[in-house]
Amino acid sequence: MKTSEISWSWVIFSGAFALVGLVCLGFAYYFWNKNRKLKSSGLETTALVIAHYKKPQIPPSTAKAVVIQFTDNRNQTRVYYSSLYTTPVQFQVGETIRIWYQKSNPNEVLMEGKDEWLLPTVLGAFGVVFSLIGLPSLLKELFF
Repeated sequence: MKTSEISWSWVIFSGAFALVGLVCLGFAYYFWNKNRKLKSSGLETTALVIAHYKKPQIPPSTAKAVVIQFTDNRNQTRVYYSSLYTTPVQFQVGETIRIWYQKSNPNEVLMEGKDEWLLPTVLGAFGVVFSLIGLPSLLKELFF
């Protein structure tokens, strides 16, 4: 294909989709790998769900995150505030859940359930969709 026949606006559009897709896939892999490493090299223990809390926002949301309490390897009681807000709430107060944390940094916690897979899955799905839209059309426009 001659350079004059290339639709540069379509190349930019396809390139933007491909770039967003590849960046989402990169972040999905990063978070998946981080969780995998934490589960394999971190310390596993149980934690008690002690509360739920809402993110202060306007308009108000019904989504809540959990607050857990656990004892680390130094026998210190720790409280961890989840950053995953869900509706309905992921765990009930009084429930015991499995967690993993870094021995060197007990504030880095991974809870069982959605905390393990939600972010990598959502980013991965967006990455696949955007890449499948952008990459084929970009390659077709530039090379065929």
